[in-house]
Amino acid sequence: MSKFPVCDVKQLCYLLGAIRDGSLPICGKKKEITLATDPSVEWLKEVAQIASEVFSIPLNRFKIYEAKDKKCKKPCYRLKLYSAYVYKILSKYYEPGDQGNWKTPKVVFPLEYIAGFYDAEGGCRNSEKFQQGFTKTIHFWASIRCKHNGKNEPLLFIQKLLKQHGIVSHIYDNDELVITGKENLRKFYSIIPLKHPRKTEDLRKLLIFTRTSSADA
Repeated sequence: MSKFPVCDVKQLCYLLGAIRDGSLPICGKKKEITLATDPSVEWLKEVAQIASEVFSIPLNRFKIYEAKDKKCKKPCYRLKLYSAYVYKILSKYYEPGDQGNWKTPKVVFPLEYIAGFYDAEGGCRNSEKFQQGFTKTIHFWASIRCKHNGKNEPLLFIQKLLKQHGIVSHIYDNDELVITGKENLRKFYSIIPLKHPRKTEDLRKLLIFTRTSSADA
């Protein structure tokens, strides 16, 4: 990553996390990249802005398409780019093809990488749904999901790094890292530079709710 200016390296690390819910397919001459997939067009536009600055590519080269997925009840969108240049760079960090084989790239700013990963594949319990009676229970947890072939190295990497910052987490069913408890969530929220508007706000509201509740999980 030494070829990038310091300010761009942090953003690149974020993109390497965000693409965990994108794709880098095996392509012919036309190199296709899905940088992120999400119901939030607002977040995808922010990811596009970041990528435009990191790779010095005009913003109008990035396109957002509606993703047709019968399993997903809410509309979902994909942020796509066709660029041999960016494809070549990303291929240095992730092997094109099955995401289940992707190992953690060497990142100089791992907190930014975790932020992108959480924004793409993470989430927390919705306190408002509990307060409005849509759900009957509330647990203070946030989690990151990741499908991986074999031992889940990406989640183990995140777990190890979080532990270094005093954040306890657990991995369940080899595909979900879960952070529970008020203090762990507060630390996570304070040190991980999240960018996703809805997911950041959900976590903020959950932490506000913890102040009024004596329960813990």
